[in-house]
Amino acid sequence: MAKFSGIEVLAYCFMSNHFHLLVHLPEAPELGDEELFDRIAALYSGDRLAEIRKEWEMYARLNDEAGRKRFRERFLRRMYDVSAFMKTLKQNTTMSYNCRSVHTGTMWESRFRVREYMPEEKCKLMNVAAYIDRNPVKAKMVKWPDRYEWCSFAAACKGDGRCISGYRFIYTFAPVTWEQIHEMHEKSIHLVLKELEDEKLSGPAKKGLSIDEEKSQKVRQREFDRFAQSLPERVPRLLEKGSDKVAFDLLRLLADGPRRPAELRAALGISSVNFFTARYLTPLAKAGYIAAVDTENLHSPQRKYRLAAKGRRWVS
Repeated sequence: MAKFSGIEVLAYCFMSNHFHLLVHLPEAPELGDEELFDRIAALYSGDRLAEIRKEWEMYARLNDEAGRKRFRERFLRRMYDVSAFMKTLKQNTTMSYNCRSVHTGTMWESRFRVREYMPEEKCKLMNVAAYIDRNPVKAKMVKWPDRYEWCSFAAACKGDGRCISGYRFIYTFAPVTWEQIHEMHEKSIHLVLKELEDEKLSGPAKKGLSIDEEKSQKVRQREFDRFAQSLPERVPRLLEKGSDKVAFDLLRLLADGPRRPAELRAALGISSVNFFTARYLTPLAKAGYIAAVDTENLHSPQRKYRLAAKGRRWVS
């Protein structure tokens, strides 16, 4: 389902009647027909997949462009959408379980709830991932999450590449070893478990963050800052909003010479003109990292940007 949707699962934990997911929703790219069918084949199989392929081939044989467009939109509108992802995931797991067991009705406890974070909010992502992995310990099912088969931390400890990549995304953009990430995440889990013990002693938490939660977040921030400072090839802090990694990649593209915004968007895999301009192009220009080549025709789509001296220093 993740491959079909284009959504990246960073951490997960499946309990007996509910589950927790931490996912990354990237920018939706333009999908060619071959990649679209590759996504469809990840979700469907057997007779259903054969029917879908047959329908597509019919539109191609009849040269029906309107039909091909409707066909593509039918699947594309379900991609890069968290609500559609959750709906299909819950439906498919329920149908699968009901077919294999003497069971009818829904399988999961309630509707899903969403909390949104930016990819740069590392400490919050670390906090959420630790809360997810602490669930089986909190329920007294295991003594430590690496012993619980149905969570991402246990899978990563067994060498699951996708789960390791998820934790690497959470903890840093820089290339680090699983051993370093493992150590950091275990510290995060210890902190949230300590919060759980403090809650039991002090009673239920009031609205907002308790004093202990604020302290633990500060400790996590200090731990992450020390960890990040020691990393090789650390991505510099360039923007208040937006991905610093994307911004740095943009600067490296301009190091090869001036380029038009459309060329930069294509190279970075960003389809939205407004998003790219507001989140990256304008802030980097205002901060002095890049500059327009033609300052007279500011609204021309053919205008190019070059690397300014400040940006060149970061790249070098």
